[in-house]
Amino acid sequence: MRKSKKHAGEIPLSDEKVQTVGQAALDLQKKDEIIHAVELERAIHKGNKSADSWESQLMECLQRGMSRYEGDFYLTVITKKERLLENVVRRYFIDRESCPTPEFDQTVFRYVKKDDALKYLWTVPDIQACHELYINAADVSDELKPLVSMVLDFRSGRLDRIALQLNGEEPTTPL
Repeated sequence: MRKSKKHAGEIPLSDEKVQTVGQAALDLQKKDEIIHAVELERAIHKGNKSADSWESQLMECLQRGMSRYEGDFYLTVITKKERLLENVVRRYFIDRESCPTPEFDQTVFRYVKKDDALKYLWTVPDIQACHELYINAADVSDELKPLVSMVLDFRSGRLDRIALQLNGEEPTTPL
């Protein structure tokens, strides 16, 4: 096989076969292993390399926001699960000027410029996890109680009212 010089944007010629994300996900689905949600979250947060970690992606988003906005802004982390490949989860880190409306599969932070502080606002898990946490609220471990509280605030509309208030809009009911 001939060797070629690698140029920007070119795919190197090689005999080494690279496995696609889809193939890896299908191989894992065939194993029929039970994957625990907390273990999956920890693995996702860690990432494959330090640059892939949840924290490094969040800090990159924070830096991007600091260069775009003069005042306070928000960081939204949206989780998307592939429909056909159940064990493929993607995270999107988005900086924005306004507080987003709470929705499933979302984590929100607020950057307060005058304090140079990143403040955690909420996490709303996927619809199934919200349902299970709501039903089993009295029986969850201490580790999950803050998440149960956020699920209850989401279901009651309290998170919506907080978002409206942070955006300078008047909530229709008191917090």
